[in-house]
Amino acid sequence: MNTTIFNFFFSFSTNPFIAWSALFISNVLIYVFILVAILIPIIKNRDYIYGAVNLCGAAGSWIVAYILKHIFTIPRPFVTLHLVPLFMETGFSFPSSHVTLISTLTVLIWKVNRKLGIVFLVFTILTAFSRMVIGVHYPIDVLSGACFGVLIGLGIIWFYKKTNQFAFLKKYI
Repeated sequence: MNTTIFNFFFSFSTNPFIAWSALFISNVLIYVFILVAILIPIIKNRDYIYGAVNLCGAAGSWIVAYILKHIFTIPRPFVTLHLVPLFMETGFSFPSSHVTLISTLTVLIWKVNRKLGIVFLVFTILTAFSRMVIGVHYPIDVLSGACFGVLIGLGIIWFYKKTNQFAFLKKYI
């Protein structure tokens, strides 16, 4: 089933517009969203701490995904299925680092701004689909990346509330 769903999404890579869009989302636009997630709390609420929390959340989720990739060591679909992807990624497939990171930021942004959180949610879904279209992730990779990202984001919010919004750092800012 995992391979069947992957093949369905990868078949869209033959359409030049969809292929270009998927590459743009995965390799360019994601960095814009990361920057927005870090700057929105700072610009909107002058909350430098929450901007730093988003930056650390992004870095932390990337690290968690990296560690999980080396625990599970699942090869990428283009390796196992002998396909030519639109973009050559290295390393292992499970979970998707891109989706883990953007899912974490979606949860963190949702706390600050619900409307922007919806935009991030749509972008998370587009990122998940784009990773399959370009041929570098199975559906289980992006689904697990989303789950891990949400859990990491919720954990960060819980920690943020428990530490009284990092009050111990406010004296340094």
